[in-house]
Amino acid sequence: MNKLNFKELIRQLGEPWQPKDIAYINETALRIAKIEGAYNWHTHLNEDEFFVVLKGKIYIDTEEGSIELKENEGCLVKRGKRHRSRSEKPAWILLIEPIKTKTKGE
Repeated sequence: MNKLNFKELIRQLGEPWQPKDIAYINETALRIAKIEGAYNWHTHLNEDEFFVVLKGKIYIDTEEGSIELKENEGCLVKRGKRHRSRSEKPAWILLIEPIKTKTKGE
């Protein structure tokens, strides 16, 4: 059994948009990432994706509008939903999604 220290993991992340797998639970990956600016619009056709903000503030944009997420808030993006994440300043997130999820969409 290993303990995860999110503050330390955040310090280790360098470039934005490079998710790092930190744990696996059955067929689910926990991925930590730094985001800054806007990511490309994309869709995961077969997998749901859950975002949790560890530090900072982000927005999840969909074709229906945007949702603001602050530290300790999360949001589920259902499969098939076209979306992108973005931040005005550097932010760090935890992604919870199937291991097979292509982080850049399909």
